[in-house]
Amino acid sequence: MMFAPSIVNILGFKVNVLERSSFISYAAVQQADIFLSTKRNQGFGDQNGDLSPVNVPINFVADPDVVDSNSIKNSVI
Repeated sequence: MMFAPSIVNILGFKVNVLERSSFISYAAVQQADIFLSTKRNQGFGDQNGDLSPVNVPINFVADPDVVDSNSIKNSVI
């Protein structure tokens, strides 16, 4: 699936990329009980500039492990 990049212009500020669990705010914000667990490869293919070339490599990873690392959310709320 291919998605077109989003472009956000707010009063002269240009926002190119919003990452996971991120947001744009105009006032004070308090986050309560946020849990985010992701695995991401930032070594290749992460280009966030304007008009950057798109390269779609074809690869395959054989990973026989069902679960690499368990993530548990512990919360007091």
